[in-house]
Amino acid sequence: MFVTRDIAEGELLIADPIILVPGDQSDFTDQTTVGRYVFQWNEDDDLCVVLGFGSLINHGLPENVSLVSNYKDQTMEFYALHDIKAGEELVYDYGHDVDELVTYYGIPREAAEAGR
Repeated sequence: MFVTRDIAEGELLIADPIILVPGDQSDFTDQTTVGRYVFQWNEDDDLCVVLGFGSLINHGLPENVSLVSNYKDQTMEFYALHDIKAGEELVYDYGHDVDELVTYYGIPREAAEAGR
């Protein structure tokens, strides 16, 4: 996803609604296509499915987007980590090792290793 205008550091980019996946069900998501679109929701091993454009942001380093779970509004918020120029791609670190990025997410090895 590429931005069409300059974005200031700290700006809220997206606030997407979520579907909560309780921790006791999270082991099953990896076996599904939806598993590629779940996010860590909290420290209790709960996950969430993000219902919006935030789920389409690619993995990349260095990342320029941070994610914040908004528990009150039940949304996943995406913020600019620094100024982002028009035409730049929004990316964040999926937090997985290179082999998992390649085999599970289908990211080309060269792209998965970039920035590491």
